[in-house]
Amino acid sequence: MEYFIYACLALFVIINVLAWKQSGGMVKISSFGKRTSKPENLSKFQKFLVLLKGVNLPCKPNEGDPLAHGMQYEKHHYQGSQGQLESWYIPRAGSSKVVLLFHGYVRNKATLLNEACIFHKLGYACLMVDFPGSGDSKGSHTSIGYNESNDVLSSLNYAREVWPQKRQILFGFSMGAAAILRAAKLHHLEVDKIILESPFTTLLETVGARFKAMGIPPYPLAHLLVFWGSVRLGYNGFTFNPIKYAKDLKSPVLQMHGTLDRRVPLVRALELHQNIRVEKTFVEFEGCGHESLATKEPEKWRITVDNFLSDAEQAPLRKAA
Repeated sequence: MEYFIYACLALFVIINVLAWKQSGGMVKISSFGKRTSKPENLSKFQKFLVLLKGVNLPCKPNEGDPLAHGMQYEKHHYQGSQGQLESWYIPRAGSSKVVLLFHGYVRNKATLLNEACIFHKLGYACLMVDFPGSGDSKGSHTSIGYNESNDVLSSLNYAREVWPQKRQILFGFSMGAAAILRAAKLHHLEVDKIILESPFTTLLETVGARFKAMGIPPYPLAHLLVFWGSVRLGYNGFTFNPIKYAKDLKSPVLQMHGTLDRRVPLVRALELHQNIRVEKTFVEFEGCGHESLATKEPEKWRITVDNFLSDAEQAPLRKAA
């Protein structure tokens, strides 16, 4: 019996050490080393090594810029939650609105260039933002959307100060969408319209989805990882709940989601949508996963967004109750 107790204690310590390492890898932006591949792309042996050592997520530089896509742009800098944020402003002659674009977890603003191109062609100016520790913004860690919600507000205030004549539209992918949702809860955002693409529903679920992608049962590692990540970052990750924040949205919302999204199941995305209490539209993208829908289905994405922003008839699109 004594040996059994010692064995259980040893197992408890080992599991917590693994969770501590995992939490550090998921929130710390490293300055060197090779980036860990997506769980789906790892071999069984590589998954085992990642489980032991944790992930490595060095800052990913922006690859390409608006000019490479035929769009003139300006670099803008302003204060964010961890220091100076960098954004790209893409002007559009005659536009009365500016779209603020917020990227996903461990991505950067360049990963939203396809979306920016479509917005620009539709007649909108764009402000593409690097979250802290991403692209060319200062910062050493990510809070997976929790503190990034303050960077959403900082970017919105900056846009209002520099382009006071333009109304604002917010676009967020995955973590960027979750950050918008939390900003709506904290800061009662009132903008022209909001577009949410593949938002995750709770931090615990999105962490659990990464373990599932590695073929590892999420319990108890996901819970321990959120716990130790909370200790590292100084907030309660178990309360990070975009599905609840949706109740506080005050602007018309378009939500888009892939039917094959394994990170955020469609049924959970629909539950988030049901919590939205303002004018709303939900559009499914058949055969798409947790990926850029504008890249996978550019024409459908363009039509969907154009209909929503121009208030055109949306009869062909699925409109949730």
